[in-house]
Amino acid sequence: MNQPGFCTVGDQSVLLRVKAKPHARQDGVIGVRAGELIVAVRAPAEKGKANAEVIRVLAVALGLPRESVMLKSGGSSPHKVFQLPRHAAAALKRLALPATSS
Repeated sequence: MNQPGFCTVGDQSVLLRVKAKPHARQDGVIGVRAGELIVAVRAPAEKGKANAEVIRVLAVALGLPRESVMLKSGGSSPHKVFQLPRHAAAALKRLALPATSS
């Protein structure tokens, strides 16, 4: 299965590259740019609040429990890498599709 450019599928997990946008008007996955999934959250980028909300938004968008979305790098940067279970690959592919194709 051809995967979107913002993730790398391994044998047991998926690495997801995310650009977090804190202080947004609303929470949600808002698109893809420069090889990263753009995730907007209302939470401020302080004391891990935005990271926790990005995890929540990703979990909801992908239909995963929060515990399955693990921050691997970028805790203090807007550019983050998350590790997800391998079965999340199909849901990530759906996120990459333009809204007009559904």
